[in-house]
Amino acid sequence: MCFVAAGAHVLWKADTPIARAYGLMVCSVGLGSFSYHATTSLSGFIIDIVPMAVTAGLMLFRATHALQVDAGETGPSAETTRFLVSMGSAVFAVYVPWAMMAAGVSHYTVWGVWALLFGSMGALFGVICLMVFFNEGILNGKPGIDLAVAIACVLLGLGCSVHSFIPGLCEGWRTILPLHALWHVFSSITANRCGYLLDTMTKLVETMEDPANSCNKKTKGNSLLVRLLKRDILPSQFSM
Repeated sequence: MCFVAAGAHVLWKADTPIARAYGLMVCSVGLGSFSYHATTSLSGFIIDIVPMAVTAGLMLFRATHALQVDAGETGPSAETTRFLVSMGSAVFAVYVPWAMMAAGVSHYTVWGVWALLFGSMGALFGVICLMVFFNEGILNGKPGIDLAVAIACVLLGLGCSVHSFIPGLCEGWRTILPLHALWHVFSSITANRCGYLLDTMTKLVETMEDPANSCNKKTKGNSLLVRLLKRDILPSQFSM
């Protein structure tokens, strides 16, 4: 129910179509999680992870879009590239765990691989949000707060789910703690904040793409990361 509530809030409040679609898929994550926990079957596992992979694909799509606009890459070719990156990553993230389960690999290993693949897509979105928001001067506002809350909650959630990846850890006094339930609560908060980050990123990219906006007049050259390192992170000879 946590994911249903988190997704419904984004679906109701978000301004952009992709963020509302993300909210709908987060609601589906809640239904998928219920299905898997009720059956613990392979089909239930697929129903659980497919909506999660779709949400990660939507975030990766927009993150790739932001990097392309910053680099001056626009048009059908750029759009095709971001579709291939996002959709290919989502399919890969689902197919590999499914193939491992079909081959009889232990559930602990399968969940570890899935968490790595899914988490990598989410982490990449977070890093790109951090760079783009910082570069556009909005990190100190609400987007920065949303990003900080998302990061804090996913770290707290991971702390509550370590037992899922280390066999034998969930024993003794730990069995009386609702750690898995807390994981769902914290991760649903992260999913909710990511929906608003996706909404903000989409509106920001639209602004960057506007020909009338001077922010869009950037010459191709160093990547966003390199520019940030040179401008704001690496100390200059005058500050030493």
